[in-house]
Amino acid sequence: MNPVETFLPAQKAMPAAIKAAGCENFCNGRPTRDLVGTEIMKQLGRIINRIIDGLTYITGWTAALCLVAAAIIVTEAVVVRKILGISTIWQIEASVFLLIFVVFAGAPFVQKNEHHLNVDLVIIHLSPRTREIVLIIVSIISCFIAAILAWYAWPMWWEAVVGNQHSESLCGPPLWIPYFFLPLGMTLLFLQYIVYIRDKIANLKKGELTQEAERFELKDIDIPQTKKDTYKRKASNE
Repeated sequence: MNPVETFLPAQKAMPAAIKAAGCENFCNGRPTRDLVGTEIMKQLGRIINRIIDGLTYITGWTAALCLVAAAIIVTEAVVVRKILGISTIWQIEASVFLLIFVVFAGAPFVQKNEHHLNVDLVIIHLSPRTREIVLIIVSIISCFIAAILAWYAWPMWWEAVVGNQHSESLCGPPLWIPYFFLPLGMTLLFLQYIVYIRDKIANLKKGELTQEAERFELKDIDIPQTKKDTYKRKASNE
């Protein structure tokens, strides 16, 4: 058999095999450079997501502990002041600082679990694709607001650090402590919105849509829609 005739079919089959293996750039002198770069970016994205989620979980659970601590401090202040007749000095500011941390540092944790309050009067009547688009638009607006708050809050915190600002109360705690809670929480909230928007867009491109809208309010209460439904429910109960 002629060696040339044997080589030609194999040569024709090589591009298809290379393309099937995902190495179509091999013949152009770039064997796996694009594939390696894509994989590196994916790994970097996963690492960043883990860091964001880790910080969010830390601040979230810390916020929960701060809420409990604030309740204990307020209770102690009432007992000391009303029963023992001793003046309170640090309790009010400590409880206020803890509640500030709960509000701002707990917001990213709530966003990660999608537990923010939503008004679903209109969105439950939209089609799945339109509903996802509306959620993405609202999330972009919220992300923009969080970015603005973080952008202006970090310089405010730094001024309190450099200026060694303290409260004018008898306790006189440094103000950089409560000032730090706002930029910290808004920065993590901004990052959580970025992750949320990216996931929503990816699911929208893949066509992975939730067919039924998740009701955020009164979802555990079975509300009859019409009087006919009410009569049916009463008949079934009887």
